[in-house]
Amino acid sequence: MHAIDERLASWAASASRSQLRDGPTVDDLGGIDRVLAAADDLASGPFLHHLIQAAAHHLDVAGSEAGKPLRDAILTGLRANNNHAAFASATDALTTYPALARELGTPLARILLTRFRDAQDAEDDPALALIAAEAADCLVQLTLAGITSAARVLGAMDEATEDPAALPEAFVTRLPRLLGVLDAHHPGAGLREALERCLMLDYTCRDAAFELALGDLRQALEQDQYAPMVEQLRRTQRRLAELIALDPERLDAQLYHAAINAVLGLSAPDAPTRVPAAAATLRDVLQRYRSWRYRTRIPGWAQPRQSDIVAWSELTVLLEAAATHMGHDDPWFGEGHGILTALLRAYTAHNTVAVLTGNSAALVVDTLVAPVIEDAFLQQEHRQRILRHALDHDEELRSDPAAQQLHAALLQRTRTDDPSPGRASDQGKARRWQLLAHQLPNDFANLVDQTPEHVLDRLELALRTHDDVRASIADPKYSRLMDRLLRQLQESHDWLPRIAVEFTVLLEVTIRYAYLCYDIGRKMGGSYTEFLRRRDKDGKKQKVDEALFHQHYREVLTYSALFGVVHSEVIDKGGGRADILVSFGAVQFNVECKIEEEDASEAGLRHYVAQAAEYQNTNAAFAILLALDKTVGSEGAVNLFDSIWIEPVRRTGERGPCLVVIVRIPGGRENPNLLRPAPVPEPK
Repeated sequence: MHAIDERLASWAASASRSQLRDGPTVDDLGGIDRVLAAADDLASGPFLHHLIQAAAHHLDVAGSEAGKPLRDAILTGLRANNNHAAFASATDALTTYPALARELGTPLARILLTRFRDAQDAEDDPALALIAAEAADCLVQLTLAGITSAARVLGAMDEATEDPAALPEAFVTRLPRLLGVLDAHHPGAGLREALERCLMLDYTCRDAAFELALGDLRQALEQDQYAPMVEQLRRTQRRLAELIALDPERLDAQLYHAAINAVLGLSAPDAPTRVPAAAATLRDVLQRYRSWRYRTRIPGWAQPRQSDIVAWSELTVLLEAAATHMGHDDPWFGEGHGILTALLRAYTAHNTVAVLTGNSAALVVDTLVAPVIEDAFLQQEHRQRILRHALDHDEELRSDPAAQQLHAALLQRTRTDDPSPGRASDQGKARRWQLLAHQLPNDFANLVDQTPEHVLDRLELALRTHDDVRASIADPKYSRLMDRLLRQLQESHDWLPRIAVEFTVLLEVTIRYAYLCYDIGRKMGGSYTEFLRRRDKDGKKQKVDEALFHQHYREVLTYSALFGVVHSEVIDKGGGRADILVSFGAVQFNVECKIEEEDASEAGLRHYVAQAAEYQNTNAAFAILLALDKTVGSEGAVNLFDSIWIEPVRRTGERGPCLVVIVRIPGGRENPNLLRPAPVPEPK
């Protein structure tokens, strides 16, 4: 055993628990001379973190100049040590001692960036990939602490995620969480695009979807008006619901989903049942979440996340207590002090919940919760009398700032609100029937004015139930595919009102056609879909021509909402004849149908996009190429989600491209029971 190993063993045998946590000092290891003599061994072996701990203590005692040799040894160890456990412990120690990390300066950042970029060349070396992940984690923590330049780290992260599929799985699985943390602190750095690229991989899509949902939540909290905040929260809720459908055991997503459900449900006609149901779900999930995380190590960057979850949980508890008394027909016959206390705690929850003290988080209460509490008092005159009586006679409530604030707000709203119930300016109505207001923005005021409240409640609850059902059956992969396509389409200068919605409808119907072609069997499809199989039932080679293919597609369109606007074999389009033309008045889109028997790759199919784009020369710059792939081999077809993409077609002199959505349909396939996997490539 090396002498320094013996000294470490001797120190560990007699050290207290706090000393073991803080690490040895230079004196514990025999003095500075002995530590310097063994510095190379410590730096290259499993005890690099002890060298860092000793150097940090020495910096506090002896100052910067005296510790330079130790810091040089640390940098050498971080540069050359290829033991993952040693490197992980070392970076963990570095983030514990920010003063030492600051003294290590720019060389530390350069070394960590180099180890981070080494992941691209890790290939089959899992240690290098894992070390790169630890370097990324350390860089993020040092960046958040203001020690390392954010610009360099953000640039490296964006560069690394240009092609996540080319990176080792052990490395790239750690990136989405780190990207999400950086995006929270640097929202304009383009990291959302990096997260969206991570959606394409099965082993990163869940974390990436969760980080994108948290990004949506942050955007919601930045709104200062009720309607846009609610809309953004609903978007967040839908993304979380899709993630939960993909991964039912995703507890953190369930926690946020339940909390948002409670906040949005507070204004609903069925708030007394909806909010407690959300709170019960949250309590159950939170208990499982805490059991799962019990005694697990939490990285420094994740600590605020835990506090955030606690804050939302506490807010939901307050809302549950308030919602019990929010029913429109609740007579408030119970103990008045308890009812008012529950409502007042929710009304000023940003003061009650310790963590919800930031400006953005407080907006949730100020924008979504406080006005709804006020609505509950304004709905019934006797509720306002109860509050006034409490302020006059209840010593505790008389001096309560929340009660005084609520009373002042009610007086202000009584003076300024439109006196006629149901008018557009009566924001309490828009909150209570928020989905009706969203669906019928122009007619909402008249609807409220002319319709009994119990009917409006039933309509609102039907819309909310419809939303709940849609969320419960959400297909996250379909939503992810549509999000990807629509993001690309939105970049076009032709993505305008009365074009965007119409093309989206056509695109959705076409993708559903692709689903049909992928799934339908020979017997269920009958002779009409025989072209999707390799041979017919008599064993003869199936004859397929473009006419049969696009007739089948046209037949499917005629049974959709587009049945009245679909035309086939339309002449005089771009100097030729369009296979399928879908006309929304003056706005027209063509769908070109092709059969490919030689090369159905992305490069091969790009050969046909010029024709599809040509037919759109006098209309919106969007088209669809439907390609039947007759090259499907014995290993089976490429999955649907990797068979739909967008090709831009831009001719010389054009300001923007025509965007052609390519949808590749597998044809001439073997029965699934005859398929065999492709041979595993031999290692190089």
